[in-house]
Amino acid sequence: MILEDNPHKIFSNPFGLCQGDFWFNLSLVLTIAIIGTSCNPDLKKTTAEEFKTTIQGEAQGTTWNIAYYDIRERNLKPEVDSVLDAIDLSISTYLPNSVIDRWNESDSGGNVDRLFMEVLIESWNAFQASDGAFDPTVKPLVSLWGFGPEKFENPSAVDDAEIERLKRFVGFDTLKFYFKGEKLEISELGGLKKLPDSIFLWKPASEFELDFNAIGQGWSVDKVAEVFRVREIEVFFIEIGGEIVVGKPKPDGELWRFGIDKPESDMENRALQAIIKLRNRALATSGNYRKFYERDGVRYAHTIDPSTGIPVQHNLLSATVLGSSAAEADAMATAFMVIGKDSTLSLLKEKTYLSNYVYLIYDSAGVNKTFISPQIKRLIENPE
Repeated sequence: MILEDNPHKIFSNPFGLCQGDFWFNLSLVLTIAIIGTSCNPDLKKTTAEEFKTTIQGEAQGTTWNIAYYDIRERNLKPEVDSVLDAIDLSISTYLPNSVIDRWNESDSGGNVDRLFMEVLIESWNAFQASDGAFDPTVKPLVSLWGFGPEKFENPSAVDDAEIERLKRFVGFDTLKFYFKGEKLEISELGGLKKLPDSIFLWKPASEFELDFNAIGQGWSVDKVAEVFRVREIEVFFIEIGGEIVVGKPKPDGELWRFGIDKPESDMENRALQAIIKLRNRALATSGNYRKFYERDGVRYAHTIDPSTGIPVQHNLLSATVLGSSAAEADAMATAFMVIGKDSTLSLLKEKTYLSNYVYLIYDSAGVNKTFISPQIKRLIENPE
């Protein structure tokens, strides 16, 4: 959650900003604008905070919240809505006849648009970085266990034979592209100088399906952030469904504050594990402590391990990741929740570039404990 001036006001956002010459320049511009009010009696604003704009909306089955500072006081809500609508039309599994919905229903694949290709490339990067733990082709198994977009009750039982059958249709690296008469691997798509407007994505069997929900909201945050950066608005936070990107600090130098929830299922009385101050970063948290169901005393979490085909069973309760992009943070937080605490720590040692900004909460004999990378420790407000 993002904590603004009112500590009880909750947003699902986090992001940091940087200080320096920019802030001197912004303060100077604001000062000039304020001095200018003496020449124009219609101008009443005298503080930088009065140039702050907040906008909200709904998309992708959740809410979004944005705050930004803009001397020109532009209303960017129509542009944000337009971007999010276009994304829904491309990759929303909850929207009938979206590009991904048509592809999932196809026998051998179909044409996908540029937005689809962009998030596919981001997903491939996470698939590679996580050694396959992040795999958007896991959708058939997600649906089997009752966590997909389909509207049905959680199953009373899941047949082992059906799990084994559907595992044959999980494998991100089996998908191929056809472009100008040639077959391309997903890894080759990112090497094109310019992505085409449309391209044919082939699948080896009709049962293959894609689900970008574990990266889509983070990637959407990145796409919305582009709207602000193109317009040279650098002081902002953007949150969609809990995934966040922030720009530079507020005009007074204050950083954006993000609260990491304690891993508890009670949504009414949310308590904080820690508060992180951020600038110019993206942040995402994934956890299994709210989206689950129980049958016969067994808890089934919504995170499905693509290698086993069953909901994960380990002691990692939540993973918070800071990254240069929200798509990266979102996907890797999911990957860590797939492999669990011990395997995550092993992966971080092997791939040190992933280890800089990670905050894990795990259960140890009924007591919640944490692993916090040194870089995040420096960002925690009032660390114990």
